[in-house]
Amino acid sequence: MTWFVVFALSAFGLWYWRHYTVQQRDLESASSPQRKGERFIGQIVTVPKGIENGLGRVQLGPQKWSLRGPDVPAGAQVRITGVDGRVLIVDRMPSR
Repeated sequence: MTWFVVFALSAFGLWYWRHYTVQQRDLESASSPQRKGERFIGQIVTVPKGIENGLGRVQLGPQKWSLRGPDVPAGAQVRITGVDGRVLIVDRMPSR
């Protein structure tokens, strides 16, 4: 009986360790659903209503994203430089 318990605990431990490592690898993947904002880093987007008081919104694909960055007028272009949760961090584009 003792050997069965040891075997069962070992089997469960190995299964749990494998499940945990696969989950961690998926979370670290750039294509992970939890990190989908990172795929927009480097893109240049036009802000339809501008950014006021450091906050704005933009539609990328089927989803609306909050923006944080310097104030820009409506129709200005910004570059996405980072992600903070569900907020895209942007920087204004240099004048031409």
